[in-house]
Amino acid sequence: MLSLALVPILMGSGLAMQTAVNSKLRQAVGSPYLASAVSFSVGALFLLGITGMTGGSLGISWQVISQNPWWIWSGGVLGVIGLTVNLLLFPRLGSLQTAVLPIFGQIVMGLIIDQFGLFSSPQTALTWLRGGGLVLVTGGMLVATGLLEKRSVTTATRGKWLWQGLGIGAGMLMATQTAINGHLGVVLGSSLHAALISFSVGAVLLILVVIGGRLSLSGFRTTDATSRHNWWQWLGGFLGALYVYGSSWLVPQIGTGQVVVLALFGQLLFSALIDQFGWFEAVINRVALSRLVGLVALFLGVLSVHFL
Repeated sequence: MLSLALVPILMGSGLAMQTAVNSKLRQAVGSPYLASAVSFSVGALFLLGITGMTGGSLGISWQVISQNPWWIWSGGVLGVIGLTVNLLLFPRLGSLQTAVLPIFGQIVMGLIIDQFGLFSSPQTALTWLRGGGLVLVTGGMLVATGLLEKRSVTTATRGKWLWQGLGIGAGMLMATQTAINGHLGVVLGSSLHAALISFSVGAVLLILVVIGGRLSLSGFRTTDATSRHNWWQWLGGFLGALYVYGSSWLVPQIGTGQVVVLALFGQLLFSALIDQFGWFEAVINRVALSRLVGLVALFLGVLSVHFL
């Protein structure tokens, strides 16, 4: 059981790594949409390979399409928006804020979805204990991101607040995507099949954006020239798909709550390390002790929300 508990921690670390890796790819190819298209395509191909090796179904019957609401196919679209926003946030806010702000948005939207049973999710009322956990999450987020620090209001800080708000909004979309893909997995009888559809929809949408926007592919030539040194910049889609596949494999064995919380621990820890040491050629943003305290508070709040 201990060895299984280490797997979601590594998966969460992979999510933090994915953001840094995709951000580097975005710098190389010159477009967040092009970088997202590569990431989603790699992820879709990986999941397609896993589906083929496990003998999973690839088809969708017309009955499934006609008898279910349109929104069950929108998870890939929301994933595209969330990933692209992360690519835009990373160079502006750093690894830690790019992880913390969407996590806060996911927690808030997750509670809303649970409260009202949105997207055919099981309805779970907001108790006082879960509400207290939300307060702790909010306080931890404010401290960890430095939003409580006194600073003069300038055009730059106003612009930063806008990006921070966008990060929270992206997290809310990610929580919505999770609920939608969860329902799609129930409809199809396979969470892996649902993940493949989500990644495939995202990849097709982004390829159409690249073609329709006539985005230059010249960045690939530069990327090819440096790929021997930065080969890891192509792994973002693989890391994202590995998280999705790992979750579908682990949840039946150790439970959804365990997977979510342990993966979150790995994501927060590795995001802080990326900021602290500038791994994956990221800008170094030293993590102060006060922000570590905020991260601990955020993590404890998440524990309260998921287990109380």
